[in-house]
Amino acid sequence: MASRYAQSLLPWLFGFFVVFNLYLFPSLEQSPRVTDALGVVFGLWLFWLLTTVGVRATPLIALLIFGVIPLLWGMYAFSAGDALSVTLSVRWLLAIPWGYALFAIARNSEQRLGLVWGLWWGCVANVVVLVLQFYGFEQLTQNLGLAAQDSLLLQGYGMVRNPGMHGHPNASTAVVSLIVPASLYLYYSRKAHIWVMLAGLGLLCVSVQFTLTRSPLLVSLVTVLVVFAAQRKLNRSLSLIALLLLTVPPILYWVGPPGGWERWLDYANIESSLGARSLSNFEALRISLESPLGIGYEAAEQALWQDVAIGATHNAFLQIGVVYGLILAGAIALTMFALASRTLAGIQDPWSLEAMVALQLFGLFFFEEHLNNPVFIVLTNWLIAASVVQIVDYFRVGKTQTVIAGQHMSQHFQAPR
Repeated sequence: MASRYAQSLLPWLFGFFVVFNLYLFPSLEQSPRVTDALGVVFGLWLFWLLTTVGVRATPLIALLIFGVIPLLWGMYAFSAGDALSVTLSVRWLLAIPWGYALFAIARNSEQRLGLVWGLWWGCVANVVVLVLQFYGFEQLTQNLGLAAQDSLLLQGYGMVRNPGMHGHPNASTAVVSLIVPASLYLYYSRKAHIWVMLAGLGLLCVSVQFTLTRSPLLVSLVTVLVVFAAQRKLNRSLSLIALLLLTVPPILYWVGPPGGWERWLDYANIESSLGARSLSNFEALRISLESPLGIGYEAAEQALWQDVAIGATHNAFLQIGVVYGLILAGAIALTMFALASRTLAGIQDPWSLEAMVALQLFGLFFFEEHLNNPVFIVLTNWLIAASVVQIVDYFRVGKTQTVIAGQHMSQHFQAPR
């Protein structure tokens, strides 16, 4: 009984803490995160599997191949004193066992649901942090390890843009937006009633209200529309559309959109934001083409500040291109796009969960350099493993899966013993 309870609880906890990424030493500005510690634990678990029952070859090999460039860059950055590149590389390597663990859980029909619910409630907990900061408890969130000591305090339209759990309003709202693919999966797979969608979208709107961040809401609406269009059975889509038509127009009329109408209709602000983002995108692309093997994190930040007075690429794929080179950036973009395209197969597709998460991340990555956030590094490694396996399986239908260092692999995720 205890073993069965652990089998159901562990996936929920892993889903929860992959997004509710606590700071282990709250007093430090650059504190290790929960995902870092669990990455070490998963690494030991993966080594144990390799030496006992074995692991599935394809996802592990894919993750190791994608980790080669961060490993080499991390070694070079260490010798060159580039601390930011070293930190990014270490987190990428720690995300490899994370990616394999999430892949194994999501492929297990008995544990997948716990993972999704953990992810869903982790997003809710992120909103709770924003609520605490909105009511003036920002210092408390920092002292408890719920927020970074070096969080950016930005303002807009006469209000503070609460930074949330991830140091920046844009990053925190992007993490909260993961509640949308989680809610879509729960609703369309008939694991939850329609309330899960209404609650998920509502909590995202609350997050946007506190952070004034627009792109995660826009990306989420695209994800919802794509999932709507992909479903073969329309009854659940029609029920959801009817509910949204009954609730959204009155809210827009009486309350307005999250963040207020001015945030969405201020043409000067929108034009300025698009101009700055386009400029940083083009400059990052130029740097990547001139240095296709990457220039490292600190050099990239300095180059962008020097050339366009903006220290960010505003694009996660371009961020990887500038830091690690075009090969890794292109490979990540292609594998994520390949997986996201499976959303069109509908909820009946065995990869529907991974596909919806990939679609959400693929959209988010075009607005911010989210691959400096350990949450998105972990999720990207999970999606890399899933994407490569589904591509290989497409060309190898009906063949036996390869196993490394063992004769048999349990279908169940097993915690370290």
